[in-house]
Amino acid sequence: MTVQTRSQILNTPTRLTLEVWHPDCWVLETSRQTDVGLLSYGCYSGEDDTTRSMFTLYADETATIDAAVDVIRDSSAVYGIGEMVRDHRGHVPKPGNATRELLVDHDGTTQISDEFTDRGFIPAAPVDTRDNTEVWTLVTDESRDRVYSLLEEVESERDASITVTSITQGSEDRRKTPLPMNRLSSRQREIFRLARAKGYYDHPRAVSAGNLAEDLGISTSTFHEHIRKAEAKLLGQH
Repeated sequence: MTVQTRSQILNTPTRLTLEVWHPDCWVLETSRQTDVGLLSYGCYSGEDDTTRSMFTLYADETATIDAAVDVIRDSSAVYGIGEMVRDHRGHVPKPGNATRELLVDHDGTTQISDEFTDRGFIPAAPVDTRDNTEVWTLVTDESRDRVYSLLEEVESERDASITVTSITQGSEDRRKTPLPMNRLSSRQREIFRLARAKGYYDHPRAVSAGNLAEDLGISTSTFHEHIRKAEAKLLGQH
């Protein structure tokens, strides 16, 4: 008789990227009110639904970060904020031109993380919140059909909106290297995402630099400057 180990009976891992919105979330509200992004690295749940989470706030200017911290302090779901010592985690590529690292004590029921982890989804990257949207990277051993079913449950349970932007499995995923989008400033990220969505990198190109610049309300030369800097950061060519 052959005895199967746990590793032998797991399904092929599935990796997915989601864009998520859910109501009454102070993190989303902060990103909606200010031009700041928030990277969430993890959390610790205590008693009475109190949760402690670590965040990196990033923006183009320090003043924007200051405004975001004020919004966080004013939230009824936030109980306390502590600023981290710079670079306490060692050398890590920082997004944007200004960053600040915070430990935040807050109401854990305003977050959607438990709905994912309770269904077997494991976070594979920091949650990146920007422009009133959370970007989640998760892994699971569930099949694709089951993944979509579970996500529908989360949507229904939390009155959330979830969009699957990518889903890969096993060896298919290992052939791909995710772009380090957290290296980009908020403006570079906006321009690069628009360029990809509009087909700027298709062959042949579906849209010109001039058309993208017009959509963004900038000159073509400014577009080229932003996109080249973004590409250099994404390729590690600082």
